[in-house]
This record gives sequence, C-alpha cells and structure tokens, in this order.
Amino acid sequence: MKKKLIPIIIAAVIFIAGCITTIVGAVKNSDAANSALPALDPFNISDEDVGKAFSGNVYADIMYVEDTDNGALYLLWLYSSAEDDCDMMVMGFDVPKSVQYIFENAQYSDEYSNKPFPFCGTVLKSNDAITEKLSTAILDYYDFLKQLYEDTEGIINEDAFKESLANISTYYIEVADTANGGVYIWTGSAAMAVAVFILLTTLFGKRFLLIFVGILAVLIIALLIAFGGKLRTMATITKVSDGLYKMTCHYDYKCDEFLNADIGTIDEFIEWTVSEHFFGLPIELDTGNFGCCAFTAETPDGKRLFGRNFDYDETDTLVIYTEPKDGYASYGVVDLKFFGIGAEESLDGDSLPAKALMLAAPSVTMDGANEAGVGVGILELDIPELHQDNGKADLLIFAAIRGILDKCASVDEAIALLDDYDIHSFLSRSYHLFITDKTGRSVIVEWTDSETYIVEDTACTNDVMSNNEFFDPDWHCDRYAIIKQRLSENNGILTADEAMTVAADASWENKDMTRGTEWSCVYDLEAFSFDICMDRGYDTKHTFTQADFK
Repeated sequence: MKKKLIPIIIAAVIFIAGCITTIVGAVKNSDAANSALPALDPFNISDEDVGKAFSGNVYADIMYVEDTDNGALYLLWLYSSAEDDCDMMVMGFDVPKSVQYIFENAQYSDEYSNKPFPFCGTVLKSNDAITEKLSTAILDYYDFLKQLYEDTEGIINEDAFKESLANISTYYIEVADTANGGVYIWTGSAAMAVAVFILLTTLFGKRFLLIFVGILAVLIIALLIAFGGKLRTMATITKVSDGLYKMTCHYDYKCDEFLNADIGTIDEFIEWTVSEHFFGLPIELDTGNFGCCAFTAETPDGKRLFGRNFDYDETDTLVIYTEPKDGYASYGVVDLKFFGIGAEESLDGDSLPAKALMLAAPSVTMDGANEAGVGVGILELDIPELHQDNGKADLLIFAAIRGILDKCASVDEAIALLDDYDIHSFLSRSYHLFITDKTGRSVIVEWTDSETYIVEDTACTNDVMSNNEFFDPDWHCDRYAIIKQRLSENNGILTADEAMTVAADASWENKDMTRGTEWSCVYDLEAFSFDICMDRGYDTKHTFTQADFK
C-alpha cells in the first residue's frame, strides 16, 4: 500500500490543480464576471473615465481597420438607439486576438442587426495616429463604394460619410480579454482526466489497463466507421500555392438533406452546418459581401467555356472536387475567409482546425462546374435582402448552387430546380446566379419577393438585368462593357487563354482596403477541367482535371 501512496498523492494534487484551473476558466467565461463593471454610455465619456473598465451594449456597425500588437483595430459606427434619426459617432476598438472572432462575426452576420452589441473594456484617450487610421478607413470605404457602383446616386449617403468624419471620438476602447476561459477549462479537464487515470491504474493495475485499452480500441474503430470519410477528406487537403488549397470530398455532405432543410436565413444555414458537420459545436462562420463577373464563350473547336472573376477582400481559396453517389461529379471554388481561414485571418490553412472547417466547403461553393457540362456562379446585387414567401420550401442561395452542381445536366434543369423553392439571400443584399451549359445556353436568374426572372445573356456583373422593380434602365458597368466588347470583337469565340485574358481585363486591383479580384477561373465545360489564377497573378495559371483529385 505504501508503494501506491505516492502516485495516489500525485493524482490528488493533479486533480485539485485541474479543478482550480477549470474554475478559473469558468469564471473568465462567466457573464457574471463582467456584470459587476459599471455601464458605459459612449456618447457621454469624459476624461474621468480614462483608465477605467466598463461594460456596455451599443448599436453599431463594425469594420476591420488593421492588425495591432494587441490583436486588431476595429472601427465602430455607434448609434444612440435603433431609430433612424438617432445620434451617431465613430470610435476605435482595440480587440485582442482571443475575442477577435466575436467582432468578425458581428461585422458580417445578422446576429446584431437592430440589436445592441455587448462589449467589455477599458476607456483610453485616443491620439492623432488612431484618429487618422479611423478617418482613412472611412475615406477608403467611401472610395470603395464609388469604385463598386459607378452611379452612386441613391447608394452612397454623402451626408453620413461627412458626419462620420466629423464625429470621430477622442476616446477609444481597449477591449478586455474575456473569452480565453476555454483554454483553462480544457487544460483543467485534461489534468483531472490524467489524475483519474493515474488513480485507477494504481488501484487496479494491469486489469484496468486491459479494460482501458479495449474500450479505447472500440472507440477508435467506431470513430473510423462513423468519421472515416471525413478523416480521409481532411487528409486530401493540400497546399497548391500560397493562399490556394485543394480537397477531394470522400464523405456524404448530405446534399439532399441540405436542399430539403427549409433553410431561409444565414443563421439557419449556420445552425444546420454546425449540427450536421461539427456536432453542434459553436463554430463561427464569417460571411461577407462580394462583387464578381461571369461570362461564357465558344472555343475554336466548338467547346464551351465558363469564365468567372470573384472580387472580394484578401482571402485564401479552396478548390474542391466532389463525386456524390447519386449526382454529378463537380469542381467548386470556395472562399476560405468564410471560415476565418487565411493569411489575414485567425486560422492558418495548414492547421488541423482549418482542415476540419473545410469539411463544410461543399455547402458554400461560390462557383463551379460539373461533369454534365453545367457551370454556375453567384454574384452580389445592391438591392434589399431577398426572402420569398410563395408557399414553397425555403432554399438559401448557397444551397441552390450545390443543388445545381450535383443534380443538373442543363440550364433548363437548373431553372426547374430553382422553381421548386422560395429563394432567400442574406447580409442585407440580394444575389443573382449566372448559369451556363455546354450547349452554349447561358442565363442570369434573378428574384423579387414574388417572382423569378430569367435573362438570356452571355455575361453579367453586379447589376440587375431583368425588368423587375429594381431594374435601372440606365445602368452601366465598365466590367460588363469590357467583357461584351471582347466577346463581340471575337464573335464569341475564345481559346481558354484568351478567356483568361478577358477575365484579367475585367478584374479589379486590390488597393488599400478596396476589393480586388481574388481568383479568376475558366472552366472547360466539355473537357471537365478548369484553370485558375490567384490575386490577378495571370502569369501563374493552375490547371485542374479529375486526375489531380484522385
């Protein structure tokens, strides 16, 4: 018994340390830990508040500015209430890395739309450097909108921008590091588990070890049976070049369930995704707005090409290959910023958590083509968020893209699939789809709350093209004009290299904080292959065929 006493004491010490660590983590994560702090009204800060910690709830629009030594600087447009005629001011928030995901999520999701945004932090006196960064961010955002929308009348509120510049606060908030309790909880729980293992091994010896090894073996076999496809999929994720990854999907991503899940909002989409792919764990997804262009052309030997630019903030990119049992094989291209993955994001693409998140990539494909010769891409519109209510099943537009790639062999089949659903968009924007097939037919599909509109055209960008209530008969887009001119000059006939040149001519350069072309794709709908160039690097072209994913 004396020989067992020492390991029992060690186990007890480890267990107690684990309990203390877990309690510390729980306290750090507890809302009660912050409730004792006095409430802050940002519109009534004085020098007496400098250096003091406060909690608060504010109505705000949030925009990332730049990385800092602490984490990241965010610009918040603060409003005194949810009313349209409320007071407004601009304030900087210096956010530590441990809670940065909360601000990133709030920046793009609808979670805090017309709801107060909670924070906890210390009031500090601002300086000229911070004020200049905030004012520069406002001006860059203004220039970005002018570049995005050639005709800014009715789109850009000039007075609001002037008010923003005039109302930059002389204070800023250093946000408290309140969300790192999870590290303590996991560490403490692991320590307690180790202590229990030591204790049981000491008391029961080899018999316990045999039972433990047997249970562990059964669990491993069960996990391989249940998750073998996902593990095999994660093993295929490889880095093609800086910022570009590829993945072969070997598991059932449940396209049919996805189409029939009656998903009508981005929150429902995230809830379904984390439930089906991440076992209900609190995964944060980052959804943003994007601009793009798309076109189709014939090759000199009669094949069909589908060209596409994806214009967005700096992002890493994933090329996926899927081969469902009851559907068509397809390629898809996914923006990894959606998962917070990339050089500018919190997760490195080579990390295990990033690869686990990529399992949800089939559900958020931005453009792609299938083996039946159908290509599809999503493009943003500057019109209100779409939520149809015609008595049909709900379908988020992301799900529509996956459904088309998996199940449709022609443009007509894609239109028929879409007609079975009430279509929904997100992020206070609507979107249209560009769909083409190897016969040469290409359409733009648009929606209002009650109607579906089909426009026959060989190109589109980010303007409404159908004759609906949002159509502007005087619309003009330089990128659309460039594409149509190049197609006209060549009688609609281009080689794959020439099509990529057209994409380059219609691309955007990413200057400062403005949006740039993150990828350009040219899909060969007959040969079922495609080329992709990253970040306007048109001298470096990556070509993918089925053999690259086997």
